[in-house]
Amino acid sequence: MLNKFKSHSLRTHLLTLYVLLALISGILIPALSAWVSVNGFHEYQVQRRQANFDALAESLTDLYSEDLRWDKQRVSDILRPAPQWMGMTIKLNDSNNQNIFTLSPMASFRRHRNNNNSQQVKTAKTEKINIDLKLNNNLIGVLIIEHRMPSTRFEQAFANYMLKRMLTGGFIMILAACGLGFFVAGGLSRPVITALQRTKQISHGNYNLNSKINETGIIEMDDLTRGVEDLSRSLASQEKFRQRLMTDIAHELKTPLTASMTQLEAIADGVFPATPERLELCLNELERLGNLIKSVESLTRLEGDALNIKLERINLSEFLDLTLNSFEPLFNKANIKLTRDITQNIFIDIDPEKFRHVIDNLLSNSLRYTQAGGQVTARLFKLNNKIIIEVEDTGAGIAAQDLPHVFDRFYRADESRAKVTGGRGVGLAIARAAVEAHGGKISVKSEYGKGSCFRVEL
Repeated sequence: MLNKFKSHSLRTHLLTLYVLLALISGILIPALSAWVSVNGFHEYQVQRRQANFDALAESLTDLYSEDLRWDKQRVSDILRPAPQWMGMTIKLNDSNNQNIFTLSPMASFRRHRNNNNSQQVKTAKTEKINIDLKLNNNLIGVLIIEHRMPSTRFEQAFANYMLKRMLTGGFIMILAACGLGFFVAGGLSRPVITALQRTKQISHGNYNLNSKINETGIIEMDDLTRGVEDLSRSLASQEKFRQRLMTDIAHELKTPLTASMTQLEAIADGVFPATPERLELCLNELERLGNLIKSVESLTRLEGDALNIKLERINLSEFLDLTLNSFEPLFNKANIKLTRDITQNIFIDIDPEKFRHVIDNLLSNSLRYTQAGGQVTARLFKLNNKIIIEVEDTGAGIAAQDLPHVFDRFYRADESRAKVTGGRGVGLAIARAAVEAHGGKISVKSEYGKGSCFRVEL
């Protein structure tokens, strides 16, 4: 039941969140604003009336100082005309606490209070204030004021007006936020839904998605949709490569096996005699099959997680020289010039046995695809704290569309040429695995018909 409750679309979750935020904001903010406004207005009333009380006390003190006695008539003249005393009871007592004058709430206040169209605040508290009147630090009287806050219908009307406007503004804000949330939630969820649909198509093997996703302007959403598109293209490329890989492996294994079985079946049936030549032919095919399996095993071992690199501090210059010396007779026999440009005394920590695979494959590859009269150059130098090894040839080169795949397993740019040269399409994959195992990288630059240059950076 809980899982069912949680199973809602992203748009529903976003819209619910926007509505909740709108309700909280639309109720809380106006309520706080009304509370602050009403309390601020009340504080203003208190301060204003306190100032009036202080002014009244000062006026009465000045009146007493003229004759040094209380004149009831003159006190009455000061208090009665003032409209700010409406709704208040004001008493003036002398220093002996004998009442001199009392001002009760005015008749107009009583009429307002009894009027059905306006009501006095029923919850207002009555407050009593005593103010000592002094002249030359001598007590001359006491001013006693009783009033309520708020005390008139105008003050209550202002408070009600503020509250109604705040609530109306909050309601409008809630409606606007909900409407905006509806469109924003749709805009945020739409690219996610589209990406989800594409991932479902990918999961069913449909990698070729031709429709383009429109960008939303939201960095994360656009990155998500582009990531799905990149995943689709990558999986399409991997699927194509996998199909070709399986075809190549089947072909490479089938050819020597079929040739050997055909020869052996003919010998067993008495069609061909078991001559040393025919047995040697079978042996060569089986050896070819064994070399292919060995290459696949080497590649798997080099690319595996359990790859164990045993580093040794060696002189890479001497290591490369010795490797070139072992290949030099093969290049001389093929009438290919082998030159070298090696910076001396370059030391590095590598696994000599595994790194020998790299150099052997690069030199063998150049030897295989360079025609007689061509040239192969091996270089070793330092550049920007990196050790660079280059093997450049003047061979057939690699077409631009084949360059991104030359390090893939069993990939051969020219099938007919590979059959002639005997390449199995795993040498460069082995070289890349060994270089990456040493923390380096291998790359190639080539121009079709002019030659190639393989570069190893350590």
